[in-house]
Amino acid sequence: MHPEIEAALTIVSKKYPAPNAITLQNAEKLLNYIEDINLERTGKFVPTASQSLYMLWSVEDWEFHMECIKNGRILYTFRKGGNEEASGSYPVDKFIAQLERYLLIGVA
Repeated sequence: MHPEIEAALTIVSKKYPAPNAITLQNAEKLLNYIEDINLERTGKFVPTASQSLYMLWSVEDWEFHMECIKNGRILYTFRKGGNEEASGSYPVDKFIAQLERYLLIGVA
């Protein structure tokens, strides 16, 4: 498990219940992808009251709001310069493909 996820789990309490195994697996996949593309990770996962893990990641003038939710999907909003460019919910593999498209736009 990534140290960032372990750190988020130390925050888990009665206010923030522990995420389920699917949420943790998806957070791992997302972090693995970010490491693979070798971009600086500016955010970290934090637990939410709904048993999910949320991260805000900034790349240049883009903000990627990503939440690994307990039903196995990634809930997301992508913003550029404060304006929403995309939002929705996908299974992790489709989400990573969507994220990749926006990263290519943002860092190209």
